[in-house]
Formats: sequence, C-alpha cells, structure tokens
Amino acid sequence: MVYLVRHQKLGEYRAVKRISKSADFAWKIREAEILNHLKHPQIPAIYDMEEDEEFYYIIEEYVEGESLEAYMLQSSFITPDFISHIVTEIAGILDYMHHLKPNPMIYQDLKTEHILIGKNGVKLIDFGIASYLNETGNKFQNYGTPDFCAPEKANEAKISIQTDIFGLGKILEKLIDADQKNTSRHLMHVAEKAASADLSERYHSVEAFLEDFLQSVQSEKNSYCQKHLLKKIVAAGSQPRTGTTHLSISFTKYLNCQNIFTVYQEKNPTNHLRMAIQEGGFTKEGGLYRRGNFFGMPVYGEGVSVNVPENAVVVLDYGADIKGALSEKADLFLFLMGSREWEIRQSELSYEKVKDARGLVIFSNYGNRRLAKKFAKRYAQAVYCFPLDENPFFMTKEKEKLFKGLLEHERKRNKNDWNCRERSRKRGNPLIRGAGKLCSGRKK
Repeated sequence: MVYLVRHQKLGEYRAVKRISKSADFAWKIREAEILNHLKHPQIPAIYDMEEDEEFYYIIEEYVEGESLEAYMLQSSFITPDFISHIVTEIAGILDYMHHLKPNPMIYQDLKTEHILIGKNGVKLIDFGIASYLNETGNKFQNYGTPDFCAPEKANEAKISIQTDIFGLGKILEKLIDADQKNTSRHLMHVAEKAASADLSERYHSVEAFLEDFLQSVQSEKNSYCQKHLLKKIVAAGSQPRTGTTHLSISFTKYLNCQNIFTVYQEKNPTNHLRMAIQEGGFTKEGGLYRRGNFFGMPVYGEGVSVNVPENAVVVLDYGADIKGALSEKADLFLFLMGSREWEIRQSELSYEKVKDARGLVIFSNYGNRRLAKKFAKRYAQAVYCFPLDENPFFMTKEKEKLFKGLLEHERKRNKNDWNCRERSRKRGNPLIRGAGKLCSGRKK
C-alpha cells in the first residue's frame, strides 16, 4: 500500500510505502536498501524508514507525473523525437546502475508503468526487485512482467546486464508500435536485437545499445542544422548571473532532442557543469559527460586536450565573457540580456558591443515579455523571452516551442544558409518571440 502524505513542517509531499511484517516481508523492504545506494536525479530519493508493531514504512520522494503507459494510450504524443528522448533517458539511468561502484546493480523490472514523465523529466520508479549484479539465489530473480521479462530470467532465474537490455528493447518495441504514423519503424532492428532471446545476439552493454540506437536516429534525420551548415553556436550574457549557462544547456538539450548531435562546452570559469557532474547523474564517454541525451564538456585544465566529435554541433558557453564570445566565428550568437531593473543599463551597454555580431540572436531572461518588447522595438529585431526555468536538463514544452520558433524564424531571416561569408544584418520589423509564439513589437 502506498500513501501520499504531506510533511507538516516542511509542507512537502512524500510517498510512504506500508509493508506488513509478515513472514515474507524481508525481501519486500529491500527497496529501501537499494534506493539508499542510488543517488541519481531520475531515481526517487529515500528519506527514512519507520516501523510499528505491524508495519514498516518506507518514506520516499513523491514523484508527480504520468506513466509512459498512459502516454502511449495518447498516440499523438508518440513521435520519433519523443521516442529518442525517452529511450536515451532510461538507458542513461540503467547505465548509471550498471556502473555503480563498488557494487553494480540490475533493475530487473523495466516496463512502461514504471517510467514516469513529469515536470522534472523522466523518472524510474519501483525498485522492489532490483538487485546487485553478482547476487544469486534470491527468489525475486524469476519475478517480472511477462511482456518485458527476459526468457533466461524466467526459465533459469539468471540475471545480468543483458536482462535490463532486454527490457529496454521491449520498451522501444512498444513505443515504435504506439507510433501510429509509422515514422519510427527504422528503429525496429535495434529493438529486436536488444530483445533477442539469444544472449549471444543481444547487446552486451547499454553503451553498445545506445551507439546503434543513436546512429539509427542520426541516419534518418533530416535536420535543420545539416541543411544550413549550422556547426558552431556561442552564448554570452550581458553580465554575470544572467542565466547564460542555463540557456546554453537548455539549447544543447533541445538540439539533441531533435536528433542533432550537439555538445555543450564550458568556456567560462564558473565550473557550473563540473559542479553538476559532481552531484551525480552523468556518465563519462571519452572526454564528454552524458546525462540522458545531453552531452557536455566541462572546463579542463591546461595540458588537457579533448576533441569534440567532428559530426557534432557545438554550443560554447562564454558566460559574461563577451570579448571571448566575439572572438569565435560562430553561425549563431546567443546574447542573453538581464531584465531586472538593476541589470538594464549594463544590458544596453553590452548590446552595443555585440550588435554587429554575425548571427546575433537576442534573449531577454526571466520571461520578461514587457522588457523584451521594449528591446525589440529599440533594436528593431527579434527578441526571445527565455522563461523562468528550474531544470536546464529537462526540456519543457515552453522551451521546446521557444527554440523551435527561434530556428524557424532565423531560417527565414537567413535564406542563403549559414556559412562563412560576411554580410550585413538586415533590419526588419521589431519582433518579439516568447514561448514559441511570434508577436509584433509595434503598437496596433
């Protein structure tokens, strides 16, 4: 039995699992032990465990959201981009568990009901039968949902990393089948290999699965960036603490969600990405750190040379270093202007430094549409409202509409494709774009 409770002093909600102290209770409270060893932003946190004469109570993070199963019933949500996002996020969680030190873990119970999609992104729940990789002899090893249970697990009660990969393949199969427009059929060969009954044919690691999956996604894409030779994007803010890193990470996330392989590079001394990496939830792949379908590269010290893959779009986050950002020959220059009263003067001064930058795209932070409209009218060009946003690694519908509208508008403004030729920036009607909606900056 699971209860939703509210902490009287903190005012926060928690999920409380009540487990009866029957003769068979020991393995049921294993989830508390398992969760206590897992520190990942997409896995519910455990806060405490209490008991009385009859029951144990496991107090966990309350995850608000809708299950993937529910999403699949609404087929309009199932698109190639949605599938790519969900699969890479879940694969990232499993990869984290499989490489946990000193004792790797196996989830064992992957199915659509256990994948929640909420305002904070994708979460994996219910770790009741998860186990350590080398653990044997536990009764729950032959548990599982028939549609998602690997055959060797059901028949021989054997578990391995490939057990989870089978479940991942079945999730991908279900998602492809739910895509009624059949735009994802090219991914079926990856799903079939992952869910192969023959262990010798099945992927041996999540990394191998992801490599094939992402290559298949890339091979089918007809990306805007490929058409328009968009390879380098720089971002800078009018002053420190305007949210340039937030914007840069969010834009990187969006492009990867659109199947455009993009790498974020930290080109400022704040070390924000490195601090995020230290909090957990990232896996290292060469010199890149991955979290779901976000790829990033923190600042490395002198003497460390790491190359970005040749086929990647790069987003260079210069923070408040406008001079450094201008030194790059970029296809797009994302300039974020502070919109607080005490920031406006510096924003205006900084704009004078960047106004002639090639590919200039102006943002007003904090979702301040009023000031964005004022900037748009003054500078006679599009201004985009970047919303107040808690998590740059999660792609909200608001940010998705914003970035989609940005690329569509910039494509129309630059009909001759982005390239290395210098040309003057055209003056047009004062425009403002917020949350993907284009509005005129002129008075009607």
